[in-house]
Amino acid sequence: MANYGRTFGFGMQAFKKYPELIPLATITGTACVGAAGYVAYALTTKPDVRFNKSSELPPWERVRPNESRKMRVVNRSVYRADPEVQQLRDEINSFRG
Repeated sequence: MANYGRTFGFGMQAFKKYPELIPLATITGTACVGAAGYVAYALTTKPDVRFNKSSELPPWERVRPNESRKMRVVNRSVYRADPEVQQLRDEINSFRG
């Protein structure tokens, strides 16, 4: 009589019996840890994510014109302050206060 009711456990016994599962588990685990790490990085540093709704300014309005929010910037000279944009930003903020 065949034993169809046994479940297959995913533990050390499975790795000993089927060693080809080790790379699969390693790659899957690394991908999950990397995805969770990037989500944590994005939630803490990106200006388009907002946790605290009671603050006076949303995070996307706190980004300065000369501030880069990219992970890697090749040409930093692009992020120089534009006086016209700064003047408009000051006018808008004067009406809010």
